[in-house]
Amino acid sequence: MICRNCGNTVDSIHKFCPKCGAPVQFQSPPPASPPPYSPPQPAMSPMMGGPMAPPAKKSGCGKIILIVGVILLLLAGGIGAALYFGYRYAEKTLKSSEAYTVAVNALKENAEVREQLGEINETGFPIGAYSQEGDGSGKAAFVMSVHGSKGSGQYQVSLIRSNSVWRIEQGVVKTASGDTIQVVARRVIIDDSMNANSNANTNTDNPGKINARGAISGGVLNDKALSLPKPPYPPIAKAVKASGTVIVQVLVDEEGNVVSAHAVSGHPLLQTAALAAAKQAKFAPTKLSGRPVKVSGIIKYNFVVE
Repeated sequence: MICRNCGNTVDSIHKFCPKCGAPVQFQSPPPASPPPYSPPQPAMSPMMGGPMAPPAKKSGCGKIILIVGVILLLLAGGIGAALYFGYRYAEKTLKSSEAYTVAVNALKENAEVREQLGEINETGFPIGAYSQEGDGSGKAAFVMSVHGSKGSGQYQVSLIRSNSVWRIEQGVVKTASGDTIQVVARRVIIDDSMNANSNANTNTDNPGKINARGAISGGVLNDKALSLPKPPYPPIAKAVKASGTVIVQVLVDEEGNVVSAHAVSGHPLLQTAALAAAKQAKFAPTKLSGRPVKVSGIIKYNFVVE
């Protein structure tokens, strides 16, 4: 402490100044002033020597995109697997059918096929149609690639099932070199209308020959139709460039409507479209001795690849 009278330094144990004898009053130290305010300095990056940027906020968009990507990947994988196994199942079903077995056996047993293509060791996916009814009937038509030890080609075959037995109506192989091999020639069975006069008048009173179905033979009926829809070109037939004439045997009732139809010739991939068109055809009623009668005849459809 400091004596206020003489300025002498006095210990805190003395109440009077030893020098001048003046009483000494105890002085409390002045309160400490707070340190001056200074703003907080940004943290320094240890690598760059500059201020460290504040941490960025995490966004949820990245997680959403990742989840969506995983879902799409799983969906794509599932669809791909379904298509693959569906293709394999369809191929296995067709190749295990009796119609396919008959067609391939005829192909392998053909001497000309063995001479040009060698031993057949592989056949492609059979594109076409296949049906088998419970009454023992059925139809099948296949187009498939074939590969032998000497060469390759395309096999087109149509079959018919009767009394639970499949037989080949026609089988043709077109080789890669452009040659055509007849595996089985078509055995055409056409109603007697094929041999009838195609120019006969459909509204006649002259007696005509009546077949077992109670119908007269009308020959080619294209020019006698009141309405003859044109069949569409099947996309599968276009893909393999199938063309030519399809002949459809039809039975027309007393009112001029087609009540039955079946293809007797033509490319297998074109027959379904021709049959559908033939069933929609309309004819004028035909009379025999003044009475309406049924007419059996054929309709021709020409398919030309554009």
